[in-house]
Amino acid sequence: MLGERIRIFRQKAMLSQEKVAELVGVSRQAVTKWESGQSAPCTQHLLKLAEIFHVSVEELIKESENTSTAEQLLQLLANEKEQLQKQRTRNILFTLLGILVYLVIYVICRMIWCYDPNGNVMGWLVYSRVSGEHSYLFGWLLSSHLYWYALVISVLPCLWGKRYYTSSTIVGFVLGLICGIIFGPYPEGIPYGHGHYGWAIWGGVFLLSIVVGILYERYKNQ
Repeated sequence: MLGERIRIFRQKAMLSQEKVAELVGVSRQAVTKWESGQSAPCTQHLLKLAEIFHVSVEELIKESENTSTAEQLLQLLANEKEQLQKQRTRNILFTLLGILVYLVIYVICRMIWCYDPNGNVMGWLVYSRVSGEHSYLFGWLLSSHLYWYALVISVLPCLWGKRYYTSSTIVGFVLGLICGIIFGPYPEGIPYGHGHYGWAIWGGVFLLSIVVGILYERYKNQ
């Protein structure tokens, strides 16, 4: 198997998985998956591995005397294409799931703080005014369009596989919304036009979740 041969050549070269990962430009987890057969290196990484181990690509991928190098390369290319397609599909599904989470939160908040006396579903869903106790922060997010900006900032990177970032920012959005609603009201500041600080609480928590998501994505790829 290719994974076994990568491990053998790595050990012959007296290199650790961490060192190989550094030289190839991938994470150590990627090298571990290659060696265990859970995934296979792309052709670019395969060429780099051959260079690092000081062997030819033919030596690295040769599994059987009955199988030509060309056939094995074609198989690797086919596997690589299949993996990329699966990754794209997963990215799209996670992106749609992230959008769905934001829409569910939107509908729930509409159910709590919006009322349409005419019973028009479209009017209730889009145009009805946000009002009622604790409705300030949600109404502010809608009036400033920050609700939808946050959705894009949070979910769009998931198309490129940044699922941990998206998860972090969704949690940050929800947590910031809840904390802003609970701790935002400041009645003493109403005479001065500062009766609610929910926007600051939400913004701080959401920005923090963005930083956490970015840092985790970087850590994951090391």
